[in-house]
Amino acid sequence: MCIYCGTKKYRKIYENHHGPIPRDEYGRKYDIHHIDGNHSNNDPMNLKAVTINEHYDIHYSQGDYGACILISRKMNFTSEELAHLAGLSAKKRVQEGTHPFLGGAVQREVAQKLLKAGTHPFLGGTIQRNLAYRLVAEGTHPSQKVWECPYCGKVGKGKGNYTRHHGDSCKMAQI
Repeated sequence: MCIYCGTKKYRKIYENHHGPIPRDEYGRKYDIHHIDGNHSNNDPMNLKAVTINEHYDIHYSQGDYGACILISRKMNFTSEELAHLAGLSAKKRVQEGTHPFLGGAVQREVAQKLLKAGTHPFLGGTIQRNLAYRLVAEGTHPSQKVWECPYCGKVGKGKGNYTRHHGDSCKMAQI
């Protein structure tokens, strides 16, 4: 949170202290770059407005290929260019020992560090909540699945209700 303007949003902090965020020749607003690389440090002096291309170049020169992939979504990259970035990112993660396919001990250690730092993606349930909302919107959430008991013909929704009240435990199945 900015102690001067009372907000946590780094783009708003930038605007409050440096003025409006400039636009490039295509009308796109500049990206706001955290100079020290720490996204929690929203000190106005740590925020810098840069074009999308400049932002990409900064992260590429630092070897932060994951950030490059995210920034490239705003740019017109070919699938080959994106694949090249993904390969560079994977190689770097293997070298650093943080790639998810490196074996159980590495994942446990990384997960424990993320938990201690409070940054593990499963903390708070946000991912699960968003997934559940998406599945409900698509009509594919397990609670929306319609079932019919093969023994008594009863129809209902939700796999939990089916396994609890029908199927092999249906009274008609035991006749």
